Amino acid sequence: MVRPPAKPNHQRQNLVAKPSQRLALTPAMRQSLRLMSWRNHQITRFVRDLAANNPFIEVDYPASVIRKPDDPRLETAFSAAMAIDRVEISLTAHLINEISLLLPSGRDRAVAMALVEHITPAGWLELAAKETAASLGVTGDEYEHLITRLQHMEPVGLFARNLSECLALQLKDRGDYDSVMERLLPHLSLLLEGGQDALVKATGLPLDQVQSGLSRLRQLDPKPGARFQHDDGDIFRPDVIISKQDDGYDIALNKANLPSVRVAEDMFDDADLKPILQKARAEVSVLNAALSSRANMLLALTRFVVTKQAGYLKEGDVALLPLTMKTAAQHLDCHASTITRLVKDKLILTPRGMVPLADFFSSSVVNAIGKEIASRAISASIVSAIEGEEKAHPLSDPDLVVMIKHSFGLTLTPRAIAKHRARLHIAKASERRLPYM
Repeated sequence: MVRPPAKPNHQRQNLVAKPSQRLALTPAMRQSLRLMSWRNHQITRFVRDLAANNPFIEVDYPASVIRKPDDPRLETAFSAAMAIDRVEISLTAHLINEISLLLPSGRDRAVAMALVEHITPAGWLELAAKETAASLGVTGDEYEHLITRLQHMEPVGLFARNLSECLALQLKDRGDYDSVMERLLPHLSLLLEGGQDALVKATGLPLDQVQSGLSRLRQLDPKPGARFQHDDGDIFRPDVIISKQDDGYDIALNKANLPSVRVAEDMFDDADLKPILQKARAEVSVLNAALSSRANMLLALTRFVVTKQAGYLKEGDVALLPLTMKTAAQHLDCHASTITRLVKDKLILTPRGMVPLADFFSSSVVNAIGKEIASRAISASIVSAIEGEEKAHPLSDPDLVVMIKHSFGLTLTPRAIAKHRARLHIAKASERRLPYM
């Protein structure tokens, strides 16, 4: 009997292994990818650990800035309230998070971020902050208004410019700021040299009121920033600096907080130590190659976004153009994940202040004639319109619909405007309305 030909075993064919096309990552490649996503202060910590494990590796660290309080004796005179549990994040990280919530967009946010570098470990604002704000175009009443907004963040007392202001902010928050405190706080420095009698003479208050007032002050926290974890400030220093020039912008990697690494060739002459020296040479070579690649890619990416977003650097979010990381990856001829790593957490110092590199990117919506509009430009326009509204007659969501239609040729619903407001932490019109003065 002739048997029919056997049917092909499709199941067996499906189980045949195919050669994999996936590229295996070497340790050097993994390190390069990590460095792409790390910020400068993270690289410093990594290099410090590397040098600790190999005596042939030498590292030069940037000089750190040491800040001193105006008068530590006066601070310790009001320390009864300082036995407060420390929180698990640094003061700098806390300030960045709070500013992002308090000022979600616009120039005020960028300037506020730049002022963080002027916050002392006590949580006070250095006098030099005013010069920094002025260099970014914020002076006079506008500067005072910005500081007042920043002083609303928790814990109360942050962004105070001296001890008296720090304590006054806490008293006002408690509803305990009265005429006694108004007369006592400006003269606190006299307590160190002349004691309570000097305060009685300067304020014209009776001794019992001075003593009662001082007792109330000792329940406050003169160093609201001290409850946070200590950091050296590197978390906030920019990774890239953009400076305005006559013919455009100068873009430079911030090397002031990046360590330099080399091999200590002359450290040992012992032949037995040659294997360690060879290991150090290999590690330093791989590390420096990865750092060089990171620097070149970060600079190339920043140049690209600056070229695309020149209007944003001049006018802020309202002039932002649609730009995605995928577009940047295509321009730089690299994988989109490389751009994502480069953008992650990076801070850029611009002529308008400090901003995350991610702020140069925005998704888009399309208007009636097919033009793409940056989503963040719409949000910024809403913020700008509300900031300039007449407070007795605030703009309603339908009013903002009309404004967006006129500015961008884009038709949004009041519900869409409400979503923008919610994301920007802006109350509805009825809650923003103020009575006539």
